[in-house]
Amino acid sequence: MLEPVGRFQRIDWVESTGSTNADLVAEVRAGLREPVVRFTDLQTAGRGRRDRGWDMVPGGGLLVSFFVPWPDPDSAHRVPAALGVAAVDAVAEHGRTVGLKWPNDLITTDARKVAGMLGEVVAGDGGIVGVVVGIGCNVSWRPPDTDGRSAAMLDELGAEPIDRHALGRELCQRFDAELSALTTNGPGALAERVRARSYTIGTDVRVEQTDRVLSGRATDIDEDGRLLLDVDGWQHRVEVGDVIHARPEAR
Repeated sequence: MLEPVGRFQRIDWVESTGSTNADLVAEVRAGLREPVVRFTDLQTAGRGRRDRGWDMVPGGGLLVSFFVPWPDPDSAHRVPAALGVAAVDAVAEHGRTVGLKWPNDLITTDARKVAGMLGEVVAGDGGIVGVVVGIGCNVSWRPPDTDGRSAAMLDELGAEPIDRHALGRELCQRFDAELSALTTNGPGALAERVRARSYTIGTDVRVEQTDRVLSGRATDIDEDGRLLLDVDGWQHRVEVGDVIHARPEAR
């Protein structure tokens, strides 16, 4: 178990669970109102965006979810954004360079995925009470069917293996600091920090949505987390979608 960090006075680390996000959502609906962190070595029912299945070998990565009390649904999207910034910086502290891929991934300089995030607003009896946001990061494992072309693991990006507990502690500290900065400095400062770590801005991308596909150049991410996409001179503000990067040059 990790020592408490800032607002996160309860930090659990369990051997196995179905889903750390689902665990915390259930606790919130049962009355939880204080910030909580839940790590696990193995998820048996993990999921990503659009309810995609998601699996990892035991101990192969950092699997963690946070519950953050946050009663304002209009700004709840900023909580996962703050976690994304914290995750990039926590990984950098361990000598690896990654960036943010809109809307919710961490990728290498050559666009291989190392982590994904999933956030959800949770309601209690009195309405919205907070956000549960989880992140799964490949540390010493990557999906076996990718052959290293579309996914990466942190251990292959540096000379020494990463200690998952040390990375988890760093992530908790940095996420707590980002949430405090968001409260103090406002959303504009967080948006700038997201832009500074974005590997999507300035890249040619394809955005796949339910009813259409847009191809163009990502030019910015606004304060509300929307992707600004230039398509043949027309600007689109994209709220949701799966993004595929054109293969970039090394940064």
